[in-house]
Amino acid sequence: MLPGQLGKPRKDLRAYIEARRAEASAEVRLALRLLVEGYTRNAAGKAFQAFKSLLAALAGERREELRNSIKNVDKVIAYMPTSMIRDVGKLLGLEKESLLALALHQYQYNGVDPEGIMSIYTSRDAAMKDICNLLDSVVRVLGDEPLKQELSNVCGSFQG
Repeated sequence: MLPGQLGKPRKDLRAYIEARRAEASAEVRLALRLLVEGYTRNAAGKAFQAFKSLLAALAGERREELRNSIKNVDKVIAYMPTSMIRDVGKLLGLEKESLLALALHQYQYNGVDPEGIMSIYTSRDAAMKDICNLLDSVVRVLGDEPLKQELSNVCGSFQG
């Protein structure tokens, strides 16, 4: 296995979970950098990826519990398909965050639409607020204090 490459969860679930948590942390840092540079759509994509990685890690941690509720739980943990994010998030108590992640995923592709037809985001500020709120949720679950400070420095005025 190459450095930085994820192993298969069925071979070493603990290592997989740690790798996905590290990936979530890296995606948060990239999202913050993109926000600072003004690339909100790209930051939205990274926030989505951060949440998706975190959700896969949390699902791995609660694999046995999810086994009865999710068909092909090992595949879902390994790939965390976008189509399963809402259901898995709900089972893990992260339904609001799942819906926010999916909205940001849509924003990544459609951008701002002042008329609200092609996107629920009618301004970049609204998208930035949601990006910051999703990143805050991810960082809280990760429990990474230095990352929490970084988030506060970038998103301080948008959180809440």
